[in-house]
Amino acid sequence: MHVIYGRGFQRAPEGSTYIDEQGNSVDASGMHIVNADGYPLLDGSPDRKIGNVNPDWRAGMTQSFKYKNVSLSASFSGQWGGNTFSVTNFSLSYQGKLKNSLPGRYDGLVHEGVNVINNSDGSVSYTKNNTVTSSIQTYYNSYIWNRDNTEMNTFDTSFLKLKEVRLDYDLPAKYARHVGFLQSASLGVYATNLFTWTNFPQYDPETGMLSGSDIYKGIETMAYPMTRSYGVNVKLSF
Repeated sequence: MHVIYGRGFQRAPEGSTYIDEQGNSVDASGMHIVNADGYPLLDGSPDRKIGNVNPDWRAGMTQSFKYKNVSLSASFSGQWGGNTFSVTNFSLSYQGKLKNSLPGRYDGLVHEGVNVINNSDGSVSYTKNNTVTSSIQTYYNSYIWNRDNTEMNTFDTSFLKLKEVRLDYDLPAKYARHVGFLQSASLGVYATNLFTWTNFPQYDPETGMLSGSDIYKGIETMAYPMTRSYGVNVKLSF
């Protein structure tokens, strides 16, 4: 339940090594496997466990301070853990509209990983990849930011939000009574959604996919940013 499965990068198995230029044996465990053209290879089937939609925990907190007739309050919310697949990220990246597609745009690049060597005795060995990608467009569109690369387009949704800040001033009762019909009065200002601290790259980490009247967590499809609002609040008691 609530687990994201999909394709990711093929990796060298645990215990794999390669020999560097100085003749030293280097651990290659978990390094991306790269083909002869310099492109990282993806899993053949979408059955890898990429992440979990549900966070480890959620929390909220409100802090209030008051000095004489002035009160200040701030409300926070946050969560730790959880993952979401971002359609916005793969779509804009695939089109070259985000900065993540700038590296290698003019001169190509060398993807960090290892090449597989199939030995005559049936064994497998590895060498460090030094091949410059032959086509940077193919590199990004078919391997890195392709829709099928679930691993590259799934992100952690941990966050801390400052949901609301309020500053209120209560008119002293003796001044209110001078009006005659007024028992009390207060004036306040507030702001909502002032900031979000998160590594989720596309707008709001608290997002989902809308299908009819249902919202599905774990998939972000062209979501809008949060709306920041400001206001003034006047309270009168008669």
